[in-house]
Order: sequence, then C-alpha cells, then structure tokens
Amino acid sequence: MKKQSISILLVLFCLALFFDPIKGLAKQDSTNLIGGLSYEVLYPENQKNKNLGYFDLQMKTGQEQKVSLKLYNSLPKKLTVEVRLNTAKTNSIGKVEYGPNELKEDASLINEFINIVKGPKKVVIPSRGNSQVDLVISLPKDTPQGLIAGGIQLQPVADSQAKEQSKKDVVVNEFAFLVGMLLRVGATDSIKPELKLNKTYIAFKESKSHFFVNISNIRPVYVEGMEVVIQVRKANKQKVLFEYQKKGMRMAPNSMIDLPVDLADKGITAGDYSAQIDVTSKTGGKWSWTEDFNVNALEANGLNKQLVENKTGNKVIFLVCFLILCVGVLVFILSYKAIKR
Repeated sequence: MKKQSISILLVLFCLALFFDPIKGLAKQDSTNLIGGLSYEVLYPENQKNKNLGYFDLQMKTGQEQKVSLKLYNSLPKKLTVEVRLNTAKTNSIGKVEYGPNELKEDASLINEFINIVKGPKKVVIPSRGNSQVDLVISLPKDTPQGLIAGGIQLQPVADSQAKEQSKKDVVVNEFAFLVGMLLRVGATDSIKPELKLNKTYIAFKESKSHFFVNISNIRPVYVEGMEVVIQVRKANKQKVLFEYQKKGMRMAPNSMIDLPVDLADKGITAGDYSAQIDVTSKTGGKWSWTEDFNVNALEANGLNKQLVENKTGNKVIFLVCFLILCVGVLVFILSYKAIKR
C-alpha cells in the first residue's frame, strides 16, 4: 500500500510539470470582447462589388468622399472600439499585411493610405446598440493612376477593471476585425507590376543566419501568383550551395519584400559568391538578377559560431525533453505495476 501511494504521488508530480494552474484558470475565465462586436460595411455607389465584404472603390484624381462602417454591440454594457488605419505591405512569406505591423514603406510609395484616409481613433458603442464610423477619403490632385490599398482594424478595448483582473489571473483576448479598403484611381487594368532589386545582405533572423534579397514592386498594382527561385553558388562554380523556392506569393502595390535564404543548415565559408534570382508572376511578368557578394573570414566565423551555438542549444532542449519523457514513462510503468499488484 505504501509503494502504491508513492507511485501515485510520483505520477501527480510528473503531471504537475506539464500543467500551469494560472493558464488553466485563464482559459476558463477569459473575457472575449470580440464576441460582442460585429460590423456592417455600408457600400457607397462607387463600390465595384457589393459582395466582397470590404471597400473596393472606383475613384478619380482629386476626389473627396466619405464612407462608413456600422458597428454593433450585443453586450449588456457599452463597448469602446479602437479604429486603426494601416497601409498594405508585404511580409517575408509573400502575404499582404493589412493590419498593424513594423514593415517598412517602400520608396516608391508616394500616396500612402494612412495619409489619404482619415477617421476617428476610438468609437463608443452603447449597450446593445450601434454606432457609425465615418472615414474621409481625400485624393490629391496629382495622384497617379493605380491602386491604393490599406486596412481598417476594429479592436475592442477592455475596461480598466478587466485589465486589472487580467494582470492577476485572467487573459483578456485581444482579437480584432480587419476590413480591407482598395482605392482604384482612374483606369488600372492596363498597369503592369514592375519589380526592382534593391539590395542583398546577410543577417540573423530567428537565431539563424540568412541571405536576404530585398525586392520592391514599384508600381501601384498587386503582383499576383509570384514565384521566386534563388540559388547561391560559389563564384564561377555550378554547384548550388543554398536555395530558396516559393510559389503563390503576392505583393501589395508599391511595397517591398525581404526574401530569406537560410544559411544555417550547412554553414558558410569565406569567399566570393554569386546569387541567381528569378521571379515570375501569374500575369506573365519575368525578372532575373545576378548578384555577386563576398563573405570575409570574420563574417564567416561569426555565422558558423552562431550555427554551432544554435545546434548545441537545440541538443540541450531535446535532451531535457527526452529525460522528462523517460521519467514520465518510468513513473507510469511503476505506478501501473503497483496498482496491478
């Protein structure tokens, strides 16, 4: 009986290693404000398609226009909603970001979405009521033909009491709605995307060394169905040392993308290298560049040292997880035998 009690205690101790009581409680008592918020897009007459769920407006140079969203609150208390306007940009995996982000603007972006579209910072919706958000679009007279893209983020704000409670044992869900807005200035169908190679460089990302290729779409249209192939070789050699391939990518108008070629798996030695960069699009666009670069001994040593440290760290984490798993299995076997006896 004593052995059986000890075995059960060991099992409970092992389970405690994998359970966080604060997180478990938080999951049960979370406050989901987004569940009480809904919205309706009030389409104006110049909306291209009223079944899209976002604004797609045909505009003229110098035009000013007001568009609106209607927000509904189903909660038994008033709801404050933050309204954030964001310019559409392209992230490193070839997806267009319409929400808040830290991506840089491209130099070709003359008329930025957040400078053209203005609206309130916050909106208060009464209990079980609704409020209207009015956005004013002001296109400069010298706006060139093309697309201007962005997003409208609607995020419920937790009251001070909920925030104080979340600091203790409750997680307040910070979800948000995102409504896209596309402004079509003049005739846009004949505009073709144009890609430009800005630079290549080596840097760390997520504790791994990468060879980055920075490319811009310098036209006010999307690049659809973009496929990228990057091959890195030693100078004057045919063998491919590092390769990056990705299909189905998309770039926002007048935006840039940082394409990461992972160098961490094989390491890199000092010397001269050549990168072949080939990009195609769904509409038949083709772009190719050959970029030569040099890695000196100091850079190579630093990159390879980081590679060794990462591998060592991964081995330690794997060993710790393996030991915990072994202890769990051993405790389970002992407890099972004890209970059986």
